[in-house]
Amino acid sequence: MTYLEYESARTLIENIGSPVATYIFITSLALAAVSIYIIASGIKQTNINPKIQSLHDSLLLLDVSLILFGFLLLCWFHLRIYQTIEIQFPVYLTDYLRTTQGISVDTLRFAIPLWIEAEKIYFWMVCFGVFTYILHRKSRGVQMNTIETAPDDENITSQTDNTNSYSIFVPSLNLILATLAYIMYIHSNPFKNPLPIVHSEITAWLNVQPINNPQIIAEVLMKLYGRITYYYNTEYMWAHPPMLFISYAAFAVSFMACVFMLAKRNDTYHTIAYNHAKIGYLLLTVGMLLGYPWAILAWGDDPWWWDPKINGSIMMWVLYSAFLHARIYSSRYWKTTAIIGILCFISLVFTYLLTYIVPGIHSIAQT
Repeated sequence: MTYLEYESARTLIENIGSPVATYIFITSLALAAVSIYIIASGIKQTNINPKIQSLHDSLLLLDVSLILFGFLLLCWFHLRIYQTIEIQFPVYLTDYLRTTQGISVDTLRFAIPLWIEAEKIYFWMVCFGVFTYILHRKSRGVQMNTIETAPDDENITSQTDNTNSYSIFVPSLNLILATLAYIMYIHSNPFKNPLPIVHSEITAWLNVQPINNPQIIAEVLMKLYGRITYYYNTEYMWAHPPMLFISYAAFAVSFMACVFMLAKRNDTYHTIAYNHAKIGYLLLTVGMLLGYPWAILAWGDDPWWWDPKINGSIMMWVLYSAFLHARIYSSRYWKTTAIIGILCFISLVFTYLLTYIVPGIHSIAQT
């Protein structure tokens, strides 16, 4: 395996992935347009055209399939990076690290996770797309159950309400999916110049190979050692961020359910909001706890505790704790619970944006 093979894989991922990103963007916009029509029809209490409903189902399946296909392409590209790029340490540097720092290293490879740089939004979109499709399939199950239920069943009215609730709620999730697709395509396309920071690190290592200067080579390799050991390849990087992004996707579903709770008091929306908030809250809690030992390992005694992203995450965790506890009094404070859920999601968006707008150890400039 050589650097040329890595370059070939990078070119291939651009040539194949860029059209896929375009198809995702176009399909998501078409799905959003159909979803708006369905939502408007549901609000007006008019019957939804079966052909429009069938078109919605087909577009959603196509959109999620394209998103998953793009994710598989990224998985393949990351695997090729691992296979083709091997950082070899010269003997003098290996001996120096072993005798002075007790570090035994001869070679390193990039085991890069799929949620760094421009791939963050894409991974969030993958998670949200899966949640959306699961709810879509559940809505179809509710509809089939309603159709098969006998008219004299005492639960028929409740089942019909659930069907109507799902019929406009699931399309509303497609609007969030389309928003993520827009952000991905315009601002965070992982297939356009894939992993530029990683690429610059690989090329920097390649460029110092012909230079017969041990000091320069040692400086580049030690910087790579820190990045690979404490960032790319650490087990925390493979656990902490994905838990948070999956929780973000679950919280987005909960947010939309809270919006519908304000518009119409329906236990279906409340149940969806609560169930997905529980999933997100569990992953958020575990993910934040896993971030603590990683911070100690990577940053040691640096004042990382006061990082804006960390404090924003704690604020978000406290708000979601309040939202989950508010369900105890949901029968009396229905709208209050929904408002808290909406505020929680606003805090989530604010916390995510802190990575881009506020300097700190989580700043995008650091990754």
